[in-house]
Amino acid sequence: MSGQADIWTVRDVLNWTAHKFAGLELPTPLLDAQLLIGSVLSLSKVEIYTQLDRPLLEDERTQLRDLVRRRLSGEPVAYLLNQKFWHDLDLFVDRRVLVPRPETETLLDLVLAVCRHETRKPKRILDVCTGSGCLAIALGKAFPSAEVVALDISPDALQIAQMNCQRNRISNVELILADACLPATYSQLLNKGRFDIVVSNPPYVSESEWQNCDVSVKDFEPRIALVGGEQGWVMPARLLQTLSSSGVLSGAGIIALELGISHPEALSSELNDKLHFSFSNPMQVLACQRPVWEFPREQFFAIKDYSQRSRYLFFVGPQPAE
Repeated sequence: MSGQADIWTVRDVLNWTAHKFAGLELPTPLLDAQLLIGSVLSLSKVEIYTQLDRPLLEDERTQLRDLVRRRLSGEPVAYLLNQKFWHDLDLFVDRRVLVPRPETETLLDLVLAVCRHETRKPKRILDVCTGSGCLAIALGKAFPSAEVVALDISPDALQIAQMNCQRNRISNVELILADACLPATYSQLLNKGRFDIVVSNPPYVSESEWQNCDVSVKDFEPRIALVGGEQGWVMPARLLQTLSSSGVLSGAGIIALELGISHPEALSSELNDKLHFSFSNPMQVLACQRPVWEFPREQFFAIKDYSQRSRYLFFVGPQPAE
C-alpha cells in the first residue's frame, strides 16, 4: 500500500491489510483491518462492505498507513483507536491502562447473576485496582442507587477512569488514589459503612510470565497493572489479607477477584489460616456455567473461565434479609 501510486479502493486496502496482519499471525486480522479502516473512513462494518469500490483519498491512505504500521509493531487496536467496547460500555483507553479483557466481563457477569438471582440491591460497592474503571462503571450503571468506590495506585489510571465515568454518564462512582494493600486505605472508607460487593482485577502476572508476554502486552500495556510479584499471586495475597483484616465486607457481601490460572488454589494453600474468611476444603472449583444458586456460601471457592481454567476467586455471604 505504501509504494503504490494508483487508486486504492476500500476493497483493496481491506484485502491488503487483512493479508498483512494474517502474515504476522495476529489473532484477528480481518477484524483489525475492519476496525482501522472504519475508523479512518468513519464507516461502520456494514458500510465498509457497501462501499467496497470507494477510492481512498491520499490523506486517508496516509492515516491508514500509519495505523497499520503501528499495529504491525504489536500495538493493540484499542490503543490505536483509543476505544474499547466492553460489556455495555464505550471506554476510552490508552497506554496508561490495561485494555479490558473478556475474562473480566465474565467476572462481572457472575457477580450480576448472583445479585439478580437473590434480588440483591447493594448500597456500597468497592472496586480495587480499577484501571480504566470498567468494573466500577459497569456496577455503577447496574446499581444506580449504590455508592461505588474505585481505588487505584496510578494517578494516570484514575484520570482515564474519570474520563470513562463522564463518557458513560455515570455519576455514582468515587475515584480514590490509594494503595489497596495498606490497611490505612480503608479506615476512612469504612466511616460510611461496609461494602456489599468487593471486586478486583489486581496485578497477577509473575515476573517470569512478564518476560515471556506477547509484544502487544509487554511493550505497550502498563507493567504496574500486570505484574503481581515473583509468583504472580503475591500481590493478590497481600490484597486479600488487607481486605480481611480491614473488615470491609458486609455480613452478606460478595468478594470476586480475577486471578491468574490456578491462583485460587495457590491462595487457598497460602492463606487458609491467615484470613477471617475460610476456604472450601478441599478447594471447590466450579464451572462458570454452574447455576449461581449452587455456589457455596460463606467460604472462598474458585470458578473456571470459559476455557475451563481455574481463574476466579469468589466469596458469597448469605442472602440478605428482605
